[in-house]
Amino acid sequence: MPRAIVRALGVTCLALVACTSASEPPPKGLPDAGAPTSCGACASYTDPEAVGRVETDAITELSGLAASRTRDGVFYTHNDSGDGARFFAIDRTGALLATYTLEGVDANDIEDVGVGPCPEGTCLYLADIGDNDKKRANIAIYRTPEPSGPGGSVRAVTTKLTYPDGPHNAEALLVSPEGDLVIVEKSPTGTGGVYLLDKDRAKSATEAVLTRIATLTLPAEAGGLVTGGAFHPCEKRVTLRTYTAMFEYRFTGGLETMFASPPTLIPAGREPQGEAVTYSASGRELLTASEGKRPSVHASACAP
Repeated sequence: MPRAIVRALGVTCLALVACTSASEPPPKGLPDAGAPTSCGACASYTDPEAVGRVETDAITELSGLAASRTRDGVFYTHNDSGDGARFFAIDRTGALLATYTLEGVDANDIEDVGVGPCPEGTCLYLADIGDNDKKRANIAIYRTPEPSGPGGSVRAVTTKLTYPDGPHNAEALLVSPEGDLVIVEKSPTGTGGVYLLDKDRAKSATEAVLTRIATLTLPAEAGGLVTGGAFHPCEKRVTLRTYTAMFEYRFTGGLETMFASPPTLIPAGREPQGEAVTYSASGRELLTASEGKRPSVHASACAP
């Protein structure tokens, strides 16, 4: 073969290798179904440890995180405003497993996600609740069964919600183990409303007015803005986060008492714009992540 042709083929091969190495790896796909064998709670937590990084360019405005109840080690996440009605399955290290799109949904600003019971079994609840200008006539929750396929379109039920006292901006959705939906206002003063869609209405309502059940005042060191939250999968505990801190509230009464007692400060990972937090499905770990390109995933386990 002439030397010029060999040289040309070599350049072509090098270019192909470069293109392959620069491209993203394909989604890994969901693991086999299998829920955690037990659920418990931590008395206290270790300092956060970076356990992975979300490498895909599809997730650059990560704004919510929730643990699967049907596939151990799988977590659901999404971008916020500007990305449309889709969500992603990732693993604990941040590797992309699958991408899903909600059929027929015109999303505005999805800010959080939770997982809990529903008439179909176990569902994701995606909270389209962002309203920086406080001018939305209604907000929405999109409910879809936990997916079992490798990605693609999924059907969702939309529930349109209004506040009883005018529009609010919010970024935190708490889904109780019984299926109650709680929205926590993002207030620059550190004091904001707590709103409930009870489990019975969450199952069937297509439109509803939220009930204000409490007023939350964050500790001074919290930084004022609630950017995410999660309900413990089997205990009366919730964790809220701000951009720089995390707080766990433990309660024994009804949902209206969840923020009545002083919270426990939990060390947070160093994240430039932390907006996502979830308990693991076993309840024995907290995981967090930030907005931005290739954010780290941090985990706080039960302290020994």
